[in-house]
Amino acid sequence: METLLNNPLIQSSLLPLLLSLALTAAIGFSCDAGKKIAAVSIAASLLISIIQIQGFSAMPRSASQKLPYLIMIAGFAGLLIDTLNTRSRMLQTMSVIMPVTVLAWLFGGRISSIDAPGWGYFAAIILAAVVARRQCAASNAGINGAVKLLFVSIGLGAVTIIGASALIGQTAFALSAAIGGFLLLNWPKQRFTFGATAQLVIITVLTALLAQALFFTKASGIALLLLLPLLFTDSIQQKITFIRSYNSPAARPVCLSILAAALLPLAIGSAVLLAEPAGMAY
Repeated sequence: METLLNNPLIQSSLLPLLLSLALTAAIGFSCDAGKKIAAVSIAASLLISIIQIQGFSAMPRSASQKLPYLIMIAGFAGLLIDTLNTRSRMLQTMSVIMPVTVLAWLFGGRISSIDAPGWGYFAAIILAAVVARRQCAASNAGINGAVKLLFVSIGLGAVTIIGASALIGQTAFALSAAIGGFLLLNWPKQRFTFGATAQLVIITVLTALLAQALFFTKASGIALLLLLPLLFTDSIQQKITFIRSYNSPAARPVCLSILAAALLPLAIGSAVLLAEPAGMAY
C-alpha cells in the first residue's frame, strides 16, 4: 500500500479523486448544512494529496512548502464567508486579497529585486485570479464554474510538466482530480453548493502554481496565456449555433467540457513548440 501511495500517478489522480468523492459524500449527505459546505472536500483532499506528494514542513521555506498553509488559510476564510450573509461582497474582496497574499508570501524578501517584467507578471496573475473568480460568480447556482477551473487545472498541469516542473504539474493534476471528485456527485443533478470555500481554495492554489510556473520554471508564458479562454467557454458556447440551446443543468457542463477539451490542445501544443531544454525542476 505504501509503495502504491508513493506512485506519482496515484498521488496526482486516483488519491485526490477518491478522497474528494468520499469526503463530498460524507459531508454533503450528512445534513442540510453539509450541502452548503460539501465543496470543502476539494480543499481537504488536495491538502492530503499534497502532503503525500511532498511532505509537510513545520517551517516552510520554499514556495511548494508554503502551499499547504495557503490552502488552510483560504479554506478557513472560505468557510467563514459561507456562513455569513454578506458572502458575495466578502468573496469579491477575498478574491483579490488572497492572490496578493500568495505573491507576497511566496516571494517575501525577493520582492524588492523584482524587475519591471516581473511586476507585469504579478499584475497579470492577480488579474487572472480576479477574472477566474468572476467567471465563477454564477457557479453557486450550478457547476459551470467548477468545470472551467477543472480544465484550467488540467491545462496548467500539462504546461508545467512540459516546462520541466514535475512537482507543480503533479499538484495541478491533483487539484483537477479533487475538483473532478466533487463534480461527479453533482452531475447530472447538482446536489451541493460550489461556494466560497472551494472557489477561494482553487483560485489560491492556481495563483500559487501560476506564479511558480512563470518565475521558477521554463513554462511558456504564451502557453499559459492560452489557458485563459477556458474561463470563457460559456460565452463561446453562446456563439456556436448548434450547441447554443443546450443550457439545462445536465447538458451545459457537458458542452463546456467538450469546448474546453477542444481548446486545451492550443495551450499544450504551444507549450511543446516553445519548450526550452531543461532538467526536471522541483
